[in-house]
Amino acid sequence: MSFTEIIKIKDVKLKDAILLEGLPGVGNVGKLAAMHLIEELRAKKCTEIYSSHFPPQVLIDDDGVVKLVNNELYYHKGKGKNRDLLFLVGEYQGMDSSGQYELCNQLISLAKDMGVTSIYTLGGYGLGK
Repeated sequence: MSFTEIIKIKDVKLKDAILLEGLPGVGNVGKLAAMHLIEELRAKKCTEIYSSHFPPQVLIDDDGVVKLVNNELYYHKGKGKNRDLLFLVGEYQGMDSSGQYELCNQLISLAKDMGVTSIYTLGGYGLGK
């Protein structure tokens, strides 16, 4: 039996927002770029996503606290004519294609409800050298 649990920390409504996905991949480029933008823009966390489609692992932070593997959404409200942004970051993607489809379907549904109208994925490109 599989499950995906979405925990809303803050109910956020965005306007004409862009979702930027930065999950681990080749060289962790996408994740690093998204985390940099989150820090620079001081984006705020609004959602945590837990799923049985993530590896059965835990992470230990610098304080020795154990936490379940998850993905997180951060938002930034654009000023003036700048569009709102929603960032998806995490330590893992779904372990198999069926899990990835389930996670994507739930995420896209959530993003639409939050006001996302465009999705961009960030990642590296391996040259095989």
